[in-house]
Amino acid sequence: MIGLTGGIASGKSTVTARLRALGAFVADADLVSREAVASPEVLSRIREAFGDSVIAADGTLDRLALAEKVFSSSAKTAQLDAITHPAIIKRLLELTGEAEKAGVYPLVFVDAALLIESGFNKYCDGVWLVTANRDVRIRRIMARDGLSYDDAVNRIDRQMSDEEKLPFATTVIENDSTIEELIKRVDEAFFEEAAGRRNGLPGKDDYFEENGDAFTEE
Repeated sequence: MIGLTGGIASGKSTVTARLRALGAFVADADLVSREAVASPEVLSRIREAFGDSVIAADGTLDRLALAEKVFSSSAKTAQLDAITHPAIIKRLLELTGEAEKAGVYPLVFVDAALLIESGFNKYCDGVWLVTANRDVRIRRIMARDGLSYDDAVNRIDRQMSDEEKLPFATTVIENDSTIEELIKRVDEAFFEEAAGRRNGLPGKDDYFEENGDAFTEE
């Protein structure tokens, strides 16, 4: 299992889409997180820890109310993580374990923005880090989300930096250029990684001749 991570506007979602098009299994940590907090057991513990105000009228989690209560406090954030992370980790390990056992995927990934911060990287055989120049990321955020320069900078600065993540990475995918160049780099990393893990994997040309190129940008 390989962990895939990268900061905001690094291009991680495009890399994920490409990996799936190449036939890899990718477990989405964000989706698993949403499923985890919706479970009765986890939801009950969140209510107990943070009060009824974080529960919506229909009995589901009020994410906005929880965010307002939790993320201004590192202690409360840690408390929430202690409640949710075990369930998230358990489910991600189940999904990736099932995928590896199936034996039909050339590579198995976990896509997680907080892969390193959460410590999930310790469960991974390797870590792919998607990086991009800070100025490039700022421009992407401003164009994509309609934010000011200062707001874009604040979003980046709230996250762990690429420099801090680099020591954990076994593969680095740089994304400072075009999408075509990014796809080329992902393809090269994919086939190099797969060749090292699975003898007899078809070469790149053979793969596309048999499967075609199903990639569509997200």
